[in-house]
Amino acid sequence: MFDCKVAYYVNDNIQHFPPVHRLQTKLPGPIIVRGQHIFDYIQKQYPDIAKRVFFIRDRGKAKAFLKKHQIRVVVYPMFKTLSFGLSVEIFHGGLSDKRYLENAFISVYDLVLFPGEKSRDKVAKAELLENVVDYEVVGYPKFDPLINDALEYQPLFTNGKPTVLYAPTWISMAKEGATGHRFSLYGESSLPLWGINLLKHMPESVNFIVKFHSLVHEDGNSVNKQMEDYVKQHGLEHRIKILYADNILQYMDQADVMISDISSACYEWFHFNRPIIYANPDPVHYRESDDISSNTFAWQAGDVINTEEDIATLIKRNLNADAHQEMRNKIFHYSIYQPDGHATERQADAIVKLLGKYESVPYKQFVRNCALKHFRRNLKMNLFLKRKVDKLEGLDGLPKHG
Repeated sequence: MFDCKVAYYVNDNIQHFPPVHRLQTKLPGPIIVRGQHIFDYIQKQYPDIAKRVFFIRDRGKAKAFLKKHQIRVVVYPMFKTLSFGLSVEIFHGGLSDKRYLENAFISVYDLVLFPGEKSRDKVAKAELLENVVDYEVVGYPKFDPLINDALEYQPLFTNGKPTVLYAPTWISMAKEGATGHRFSLYGESSLPLWGINLLKHMPESVNFIVKFHSLVHEDGNSVNKQMEDYVKQHGLEHRIKILYADNILQYMDQADVMISDISSACYEWFHFNRPIIYANPDPVHYRESDDISSNTFAWQAGDVINTEEDIATLIKRNLNADAHQEMRNKIFHYSIYQPDGHATERQADAIVKLLGKYESVPYKQFVRNCALKHFRRNLKMNLFLKRKVDKLEGLDGLPKHG
C-alpha cells in the first residue's frame, strides 16, 4: 500500500515522462507505464524511483492495481484516461502550437493544469473551456530545475565555439498506413525538408547538436538515420552530436541559438532569452501568424528558414544580434505563467486541494461515484463535444479570404 494516494499513468513515450518526474518529487505515488520501452528506460535512467514504476499495459489490470492500493487521483501527461477515481491532466506538450489542446477529451478530467494563459485561451477559443470541470493556470514545472540553478550535466563541447541546437518535432504521419498529418494540413516537422540540408549548410565555425523527439525512430532509412550516416561519412562527429533523450533541458542550456519548427520546444527555449530560428516544414503554405489557434503563432519570435540559402545567413545573423527579443519575451510570458521555479509546488498544491475534497468519502463509495461521473462525461464527449471541434481549421498560418 502506498502512503501517497496519487498515481501516474504514462504512455510508452519517454517525452511524456519529464512532467511526471517533476511532480512525483512532491507527490511520490506509483507510476504505471504502458510499454516495455519506457519501463526499461526509467529503470536505467531513474533508479531512485524504479521500485515505484510498474509496467501494466492492460487497462483492466491497471484499474485493479489502483483499486488495490486505494488510489484516489490519477495524473495523466497526455490525453488518455482510465476513467478511474479523480483524473488530472498535466500535459507533456501543452505549450505547442499544434492543434493538440483543442480536443474534446479535455472535458473528461476533474482538474486540468494549464502551463499558461495561452493554453487556456486556445481551449476557450475552441469553445471547450466551458466544458472543463475545473482548471488552474500553474506554470511549467519542467523548467523549475533551471530556474532554481539545480541543473547538472556534462557539456558536449569544450572548444569555446558557439553552439546551435536543432530540435525538430516528430513526423505525425509516420505511422504505417497514415494518409494525413494528425495536427495540421501540411505537417509540423521540418525533418523531411531540412534535416540533411542543415547538416550540409551548418557553418564550420559552430558546434551543432541535433536532439530528436522520442517519436523519431532510429531504425530503417528514415531521415534521422540518414543524418547519422551523413555525420559519420563526413567525419563531423567532433562538432556535430546527434541525440535521443527524454529531456531537452540540458542541451538547450548549452546552446546559443536554437532551430525548431512547430513544437513545444520553441516555448521551452524562450526560458533562455536567446534567439530562435524556425525551419519551415512547408514554405509554400506556412507563414508566421498572430492567431493563437494557428500552428505558426510562435514564429513571430524569430527568423524563418524558407530556402537553403537562409540557413548559414540566419545562423550568423542570430549569433550576432537578437532582433526578436521583445516579441519573444512577450509571447513567453503569455504562454508560461510565473516562471519563478515554483510551478511544481503550484501543481502539487492544486492536486492536494482536489484530493482533500474527497478524502473523507468511504473508498468504495468514492470509486462508484467517480465511475458514474466518468461514464456521464465520456457519453457527453462522444455524443456532442467531438462534433464541434474542427481539429484542422485555420492551421496553415496564411491569411483567410472571403
